[in-house]
Amino acid sequence: MKKIVLVASLALSSALPAGCSQGGVSASIPNGLAAASAGSVLAPQPHYAPTIPAARAISPLSVYIPYHPGGIIIAQPKFYLIFWGYKKYGDPDKLQPLLESYTQSMGGSSHNNIETQYYQTIDGKTTYIANPSNQYGGSWLDNAPIPKSPSDPDVAAQALKGVAHFGYNANGVYVVMTAHGHSEADFGTNWCSYHSNTYYGKKLVPYANLPYMPDAPAGKCGANSIQPPSDESGIDEGMTIFAGHEYGESITDPDPYTAWYGVQGEIGDYCIAQDIQNDPFGSKSYTMQPMVSDATEACVQSYSPS
Repeated sequence: MKKIVLVASLALSSALPAGCSQGGVSASIPNGLAAASAGSVLAPQPHYAPTIPAARAISPLSVYIPYHPGGIIIAQPKFYLIFWGYKKYGDPDKLQPLLESYTQSMGGSSHNNIETQYYQTIDGKTTYIANPSNQYGGSWLDNAPIPKSPSDPDVAAQALKGVAHFGYNANGVYVVMTAHGHSEADFGTNWCSYHSNTYYGKKLVPYANLPYMPDAPAGKCGANSIQPPSDESGIDEGMTIFAGHEYGESITDPDPYTAWYGVQGEIGDYCIAQDIQNDPFGSKSYTMQPMVSDATEACVQSYSPS
């Protein structure tokens, strides 16, 4: 069983047991920090987003995320959506068209500008994350069988199927949406979403897992957080909240715990339960959480580079 660890101080970070990250919100898996495997698929320990009540219990020591030298980012983000089992098990809350519309609309937005302050420095060269207008790589409805409770290595394998379907993109994030009624263990109890990485040959493949958010218990994963905008319903709000969370973290720390993370997590973890708003994305509007802005040392909903 996964166990969420909420780190309350810098002192505690040095005392975490094996299998727990130095991020403020992490989860141990049976294999600890070693890679788990499903066949030939390697799946390092994911970085989990906590439930809303767990996030409210976090009192950030500071709202600032340090860079760890040598860590990589994704400079020209492109998101590939993989809907696993949606056709067979249904989509009663219409999450597929919602997530497709959000992903098509978010490029160039002021909310996505938040990530443009983050960078990598490799061999003396510094590269910042861009915010291109088109970050949507495509959508795939995969009707392959899905376990009742898939494991993370199952999700990693599904991400690799996405690579085979869409093609490999070094700037890609392959986002797996597991079907209604088919979520990993502890979803909605200990966590709401996560991101991790696997390998396509020797090539890094960042991926994220967005379960069917309305399946979570009430109050846990963002449903009915605020009055929803016209472009989504209250029951669906968790999907855009945690999609934005994972999109932002997967490009600032695509190989978790190597680039942008701090004692209390990554750029979304500090801000999950704060100031949820309906944000503009071109002509659309979606419910979002703020993200950490190192420039202002605050949780913000938008950012304008100086």
